[in-house]
Amino acid sequence: MKRRLDSLQFRVTAALALFVAMMATLMVMALFAINERLEDDLLDGIVAHEVNELETEYAVEGEAALPNSATIKAFVVEADALDSLPVPLRSLPAHHPGMDLTFNGRSYRVATTVIEGKRAFLAYDVTAIEQRESLFRTVLIVAAIVVVALALPLGIWIARISLKPINELADHVASLQPEAAGRDLADRFDGFEVGVIARAFDRFMQRLDGFVERERSFTADASHELRTPLAVIQGALEVLQQEAPGAHSAPLTRIERATRQMAELIESLLFLARDEDRSSDGVEPDCRAHTVVSEVIDAYRPLLGNKHLQVPALDDCRVAAPRIAVVIVFGNLLRNALRHGGDTVRVTLADGVLSVSDDGNGMGREQLRHAFERGYRNGQGAGLGLGLYLVKRVADRYAWPLRLTSRENEGTRIEVRLAAR
Repeated sequence: MKRRLDSLQFRVTAALALFVAMMATLMVMALFAINERLEDDLLDGIVAHEVNELETEYAVEGEAALPNSATIKAFVVEADALDSLPVPLRSLPAHHPGMDLTFNGRSYRVATTVIEGKRAFLAYDVTAIEQRESLFRTVLIVAAIVVVALALPLGIWIARISLKPINELADHVASLQPEAAGRDLADRFDGFEVGVIARAFDRFMQRLDGFVERERSFTADASHELRTPLAVIQGALEVLQQEAPGAHSAPLTRIERATRQMAELIESLLFLARDEDRSSDGVEPDCRAHTVVSEVIDAYRPLLGNKHLQVPALDDCRVAAPRIAVVIVFGNLLRNALRHGGDTVRVTLADGVLSVSDDGNGMGREQLRHAFERGYRNGQGAGLGLGLYLVKRVADRYAWPLRLTSRENEGTRIEVRLAAR
């Protein structure tokens, strides 16, 4: 969650910096455009006014009307005497309201007209204006660069302030423990925008605490209430088998088998419901997987019937998990192989990998896709659809890689890596 919030902060900061950079760029472009437009309008107005005065005064004063100041220069020549003009002026059209030219090392705004059949040129010196415009352009570019450079740290600062309550809420949620009742957050985050989220989270935690308490009560009650009648049935079976050995052996065997399966299923479900990874003294649980596998094989031998069980390898393997976890995984894999496999079941435990394979009918693509789903059953003799589901639950809980391979009419193989190499 912390990583996601850091990523959110980065995205917010980047978006803010990009927004500021875009706004700064747009402002600079707008100022450039406005400045250019105002400058053009101003210069065109000045040049047009000077041209009108030149036309009026030239008709009266002749050559004496030509202005020749530091700012304005005028030329009136015959059409065949253009060679006497500065080179940039010679190719200009007879009538033009104004254009920018450079000659004699200066910048001018030049307008042209015809006076008494002669070509007239009026040049307004804009060198100083161009210099000021260049300085203004430089200042704007520098200002835009400064704004963009400040946008990132400013965005980080604003993002941190904005996301601080969210980070605190995330840290508090991350520190919650399943066994501890949730504490109210609404008062702590009152006045912040996340206060609404905190209040909603408080209501959710209240419902969750009630659910957890009910689940704990059910687990504790089920542990006693379900095991007690099974113990009574198992005791009665032992008495019947001792009093009348051989009589009704088949029905008693089926009852014993069903009772054992029910006990294993109850033990598995209670183990997963408790979600306990530590013993009562706080020590991390572990077990010798090869010993557990051997014990489960001995317990399931009465179920073999005419099937042949091969155990080519059973290497020593210590697993960081309680014994019941290995019992659930291997017991369900072995039971499925015996129930749905062919005549031969092969069990190996080597290099930390527990493998159970059979030579049965195998699985099709559809069966492989749903094999580990809860309640999925297929074919005759299917059970409750919990076997492989429980295997997947335990494997996910202890991060044991699980691999299922199967081909129709060739058999099925399931591998569980119980220990790292």
